[in-house]
Amino acid sequence: MSEQQGTVHGGVELRYRPELRDYSVALRARNRVGVASRRQRILMVAATACLVAATLLSLARGTDVPVALPVALLICFVLLVLSPWLMARQLFRFVRRQGEFRVRVDESGVSVDTDNSSVVVRWQAQPRYVETTDLFVMLSDDKNATALTVIAKRGAQDRSDVDRLREIFDRHLAKA
Repeated sequence: MSEQQGTVHGGVELRYRPELRDYSVALRARNRVGVASRRQRILMVAATACLVAATLLSLARGTDVPVALPVALLICFVLLVLSPWLMARQLFRFVRRQGEFRVRVDESGVSVDTDNSSVVVRWQAQPRYVETTDLFVMLSDDKNATALTVIAKRGAQDRSDVDRLREIFDRHLAKA
């Protein structure tokens, strides 16, 4: 890879250090696509709604609210809100040790080189993507989007490189 980032021979190169926020946002984006994540979120919302209803019924009847109800409600709420962040923290512990990311996106796929590893992801391996304000997140095509590749837009040299990335992704991947 050349030391100069930007557009190189039809591809785009980026350099950046990953941040916890990248993985929190990426996992939230994946959760909107994955079937299991949607199912888990629906069940958690339903459980929270049942706990709220049980608490309100106890209050309406004038009976004491069992301590377990508000505690369970708090736990459900915390899990619902913090789960993606907690997962991102766990993933980021590994990613942070990789150092600087040097990413090249071209017609053959995406190559990621770090201080400790190198990987090439062909378009067929992760054939769909999600774009967020700060990221491109490539996803595998299984129903839970098990595999993902996170590419931070801040690593691009300028805005035209981000537009070029979007063009390459649109040519090879389906938007999830």
